[in-house]
Amino acid sequence: MANTGPTTVAPPMKRWVQLLFGIICMSMIANLQYGWTLFVNPIHAKYGWSLKDIQFAFTIFVLLETWLVPVEGWFVDRFGPGKVVLIGGALCGVAWVLNAYADSLALLWLAAAIGGVGAGAVYGTCVGNALKWFPDRRGLAAGLTAAGFGAGSA
Repeated sequence: MANTGPTTVAPPMKRWVQLLFGIICMSMIANLQYGWTLFVNPIHAKYGWSLKDIQFAFTIFVLLETWLVPVEGWFVDRFGPGKVVLIGGALCGVAWVLNAYADSLALLWLAAAIGGVGAGAVYGTCVGNALKWFPDRRGLAAGLTAAGFGAGSA
């Protein structure tokens, strides 16, 4: 398969720093997804909402996290990865705060939507950036970046 991407390799230290920052960003947003199950039963016990309604928040999160990545990729191309990751991280922060105060299903679902958009922006940008900085080691860079997301569950 022909490689149509950039063929030049960035200076060694700069690209590893970029990769490290991407891994850190990924680990910081992962708990919105991987920590979700820890909160379902306490939310159910506190508010008495049905498990189906509580889990609908997770559905919203995952749908927006995954399906909007192409749109967020367009924003990366237009405005650059730094701005998109910054906004995505801020949206994740807003989602954490809203989740902490969610006393209605509507607020829980809104927090899930905001968190999904933010997490998708960070995820897609960090993976794309890793591939950009490591045209010679795409698998390693993408794997380490995805591992950062998995490590965030810890």
